[in-house]
Amino acid sequence: MLRRLMMGLVLAGAMVSPLSAAGPETLPPFACTGPFAADTDEAALIRQFGRANVVFRTVPAAEGEMVKATVLFPQDRSRRVEIIWLDEKKRRRPGDVLVYDPGPWRTPEGIGIGATLAEVERANGKPFTLSGFGWDYGGSVLDFEGGRLAPNKLANGNGCRLLLRFSPPGAYEGDVDGDREFRSDDAAMRAAKPVVYQMVLSYGGE
Repeated sequence: MLRRLMMGLVLAGAMVSPLSAAGPETLPPFACTGPFAADTDEAALIRQFGRANVVFRTVPAAEGEMVKATVLFPQDRSRRVEIIWLDEKKRRRPGDVLVYDPGPWRTPEGIGIGATLAEVERANGKPFTLSGFGWDYGGSVLDFEGGRLAPNKLANGNGCRLLLRFSPPGAYEGDVDGDREFRSDDAAMRAAKPVVYQMVLSYGGE
């Protein structure tokens, strides 16, 4: 009886998708390779993350638009990822891969949601340029200035680039608002103490 019970538990465990019950430490890097590579599709994401963790639905986008996207871990905000396809009909070739919420997703350099200006500067190896706050694309990194996070050092020939967007915590009134460019080591920008609120792997540009 005990042997049959143990065999039953083993078989039941074998039927569970690797990531359906696994911890965050099993997630791959948030990178332009692996499950988010240029040639990925929804079928590959289902194989990687499990059918129950992959859905196709309408999601909000910039400037009040709604778009169709494949969503990973739709019931778990900490692991949620949205993939907007260049080929939406066949759900292949990612255009943008987006993470919004604090959680386990990290770039190969260790950047995650909540990273500070100083942490991203260290990962990049130098200061970078970002836009002012208070509009739809506010706080977006515009240029990594040839650092380690620069597109040509991340793309591996597939046209992918890492986009990071920053926002100051809580209510903010300062001198770094609007559609203007600022260096990350600018005194006013540092005083705002912004953190990364969105990470994007972009194959299509903006």
